[in-house]
Amino acid sequence: MTKARRIGLRLALLGLVGAVLVVLIVFLATRPSSQSTSFQSPLLGRNAPPTAGVTLQGPTFSIASAKGRPVVLNFFASWCPPCQEEAPQLSAFTYDQSKLSDGAQMVGIVFNDSTSAMEAFLKAQGVNYPVLTDPRGLLGNEWGVSSPPTTFIISPSGRVVKALVGPTTASQLDKAVAQFQTPPASSGN
Repeated sequence: MTKARRIGLRLALLGLVGAVLVVLIVFLATRPSSQSTSFQSPLLGRNAPPTAGVTLQGPTFSIASAKGRPVVLNFFASWCPPCQEEAPQLSAFTYDQSKLSDGAQMVGIVFNDSTSAMEAFLKAQGVNYPVLTDPRGLLGNEWGVSSPPTTFIISPSGRVVKALVGPTTASQLDKAVAQFQTPPASSGN
């Protein structure tokens, strides 16, 4: 094989590898971000465990105090990449729900994380909802959480109606709580 032919073969191989890389980059850049999926929690259809405590922000929170409106309960940690991915979505959901008279109450529960790391995470992510700590993992055990992020939807009557694992989106949460909210009035044209 001549030197010119070897160089031509190498250049062709390099071009092929480059083309494959471009296709891979385009595929990864345009695919939809991951979303949470439903799972069969033994809590589904049952009253939510009596979850309460002092939030990192100061005031207390309890599921019982939120009765009459849907509650979104999210177990998360600062060290969890999917939790970091979903944090802006949860804040956007909370903001949108705060504008509704029957909007859902969002609450986070720290899962296996230090308070200092969580406080830095909340500040960096601009979290705008109450966050409970769970230093001994009792709340996580009560809810059957094995890893973050895990999210539960609780009906206004206090029953667990949906369980999600993985990073959730504002759109997924909007759909999950819509059944408990008054539809917006339509404008008659």
